[in-house]
This record gives sequence, structure tokens and C-alpha cells, in this order.
Amino acid sequence: MRKKYLPIAFACMVLAQLAFPLKMILGREVSLFQGETFLMKVKPLDPYDAFRGRYVTISYEDDEVPLSQEYDTIEEGKELYVRVKKDSQGRLVYDQVSSYPPTDTDSYLKGKTVSYGSTYAESWIKIDFPNRYYMNENKAPLAETLLNEAYAEVVIYKGEVVLKGIQVKGMPIEKYIDLSEKDY
Repeated sequence: MRKKYLPIAFACMVLAQLAFPLKMILGREVSLFQGETFLMKVKPLDPYDAFRGRYVTISYEDDEVPLSQEYDTIEEGKELYVRVKKDSQGRLVYDQVSSYPPTDTDSYLKGKTVSYGSTYAESWIKIDFPNRYYMNENKAPLAETLLNEAYAEVVIYKGEVVLKGIQVKGMPIEKYIDLSEKDY
């Protein structure tokens, strides 16, 4: 009688193990397909990982949103939502902070409050942006030197952020590196 249910239990176990990575992949792809793309200025750092190879780690110049007076008594670690919009060059601009996700747009970020100093008047919302960009190991060191003039292409959809690429002078960094290598 037990052997009869063994294949069913095995199939359920396999499906359960596949569900989590598939959910992550599907969530990223939905964000890329339905989200809005913004540009953000980045700061460079180029590490090496023996298991994953060379990648470009970036930090964002503007990853904290200052809180206004209406939120000056909010506790640290509280999740808030920031509506975003584009400026004339397509760069990300923080628009409005609220305690609840906006219902009229899908272009918003989730972040947690942090305080600097002893007063809540110095509180910010810290946004966690993706910070690893994998690329060809031979091109990553050159990419590091270009990040001072680069922008990250991030796609934002319902609080989720996906790093789509890095742009230098309006073109993908890989293409820019290929063109600059041909000049030498």
C-alpha cells in the first residue's frame, strides 16, 4: 500500500523544489516585461569571486530618500513606499513617500527607514538596489574604469527593482568597450 503513494510523494517533492527558483525567475521576468526603465548614476567597485567569476559591483549615488516632517516620528525599520518618475533625460527622480503602495502607478519602490544621528529629523528611506552586474571577465576591469561616467538601467515594477544593464554615453557598456577596443 505504501509503495503506491511513493511516486506521488516524490513528484510533490520535486515540484516543491522547483517552485521557489521558478517563482524568482518569473518575478524578475515580469518586472522586466511590465516595469518602467530608469537611469541612475553609479559609483564603481570591481571585485572578483572565485566561484562566480568577475563582476562589476556598483553602488548608487542616490539610494536614500530623505523623509519629510510628516514622518519625523516614524520608527526605524518601517517599510515605506516611494513613487518614482523620470526627468527629461530618463533618470530616476523620487516623487512622493507614502505608508501604502500607490494604486495609480506601478512605478514605485519599497524601502525601510533608517536614522542618522540622535533625532528622527535626520531619517531617510534606504532603498536596496541590485548591485551586481555580471559580464565577460576580460571586460570587467575596463568596465570599472568607465563607471564614473556610467548610469545603471534599472527596471521598476510594483516595488521590485531589476538591474537591466549599465550605460556609458548612451550605449550598453559591453558595446562601448567593444568599440573602444577597436580604436586601439
